[in-house]
Amino acid sequence: MKKPSIKTWRRALQIGVAVAFILIPLLNHFRINYFTGNFLAFYAAGLPLVDPLAVLQITLKNYYLSVDLLVGAGIALGLAAALGTVFCSWVCPFGLLSEWGQSLSGRLLPRADKGMSVKGRGFRIKIILFGLGLAGFLLFSTTPVLNQLSLPAWYSRIFQFYFEQRHISLAILFLLAILLVEFAARQRLWCRYICPQSFLLIAAKLINPSRLKIGFQQDKCLSNKAMSPCQKACSLSLDPKTLGESVDTECTNCGDCVVACKRMGRALGFQFGLRYRNSD
Repeated sequence: MKKPSIKTWRRALQIGVAVAFILIPLLNHFRINYFTGNFLAFYAAGLPLVDPLAVLQITLKNYYLSVDLLVGAGIALGLAAALGTVFCSWVCPFGLLSEWGQSLSGRLLPRADKGMSVKGRGFRIKIILFGLGLAGFLLFSTTPVLNQLSLPAWYSRIFQFYFEQRHISLAILFLLAILLVEFAARQRLWCRYICPQSFLLIAAKLINPSRLKIGFQQDKCLSNKAMSPCQKACSLSLDPKTLGESVDTECTNCGDCVVACKRMGRALGFQFGLRYRNSD
């Protein structure tokens, strides 16, 4: 029996989470409340999980930080510091939809259509947009507003509104619009260049250089093509062979490049620590 690949496990978890946040508000409607909330504030059997960006805005504006907020945000940031931004590639339902959209565009759009050519470091652009958004919030808003750009939160809220209030949220049109833009561009623009939720997770992972990451061994690489299999596998259009540089900042540890590299020398693999350690 063939052993499931990293991508199989990842996709199963992504789909499982996406389905769970459809079922949770339905269960809550029938007063089954072991799990409650959405991707801004979620409680799993009493354990709080909170969007760190929402906590940051509340703390800066209202000078308020409860134990639940501290613990909830601390769990999210702690996981990022240890495992990298795995939330983006293993959990986030919008990330799943974005990946599917990019894959679909590759199959349906003409090969001559190369989509949008986007160059530059995504994190650098994200820093600028995050700084502008945070400054605007501090100057003009009295309540957290940046979390209104949380697409995973809006995904979960769509089903909350429907099952709890029988209301169809117009947020679904916003999600579809972004997915259509990405489909036409053949680029995962939101996740790589805009998403404000991922900024603090990236910042947390950069604090710990010994976190989980993908390492590259040049002497094992058998690919001599301009576009290697690992590059084709990366949905964020990164070059996994340069992970020691700025690309590592944007890498979400999805593992797709590791899977693609298995037949090309196994030059890529997950590692903890500063030195490379190969993995199966």
